[in-house]
Amino acid sequence: MNDNKKLNQFTLVDIIERKIHFTNTNTIYDKTEFQYTNEGELLAYNEMLVDVKHMDENGFISKYLKIINQIKVQFENEEYKDEKEIEKMSGYNNAIVSILGCINPIYLYDLDD
Repeated sequence: MNDNKKLNQFTLVDIIERKIHFTNTNTIYDKTEFQYTNEGELLAYNEMLVDVKHMDENGFISKYLKIINQIKVQFENEEYKDEKEIEKMSGYNNAIVSILGCINPIYLYDLDD
């Protein structure tokens, strides 16, 4: 990881890779307490890392907005019963929102409200 790039060379790939690295190595909080949240985040970051390398912006945004809308409906319908699954899907959702917010801060807000 090159931590001294010129900022005009810094990409969304770099951001996602740093989020993965942070999630895997941070010592700020107890990892066992956030195990399932982290698992969901890492799943989302790794999926997005693959997609960001070959998708265009509109396709990427469309795909991940659809996913977070599906997750929202699943939460509203109480489809997730297990606490571990709830934490994992929350982490997954939050990771997607975090990356979409880097593209455009409007995605940090629930646009359906």
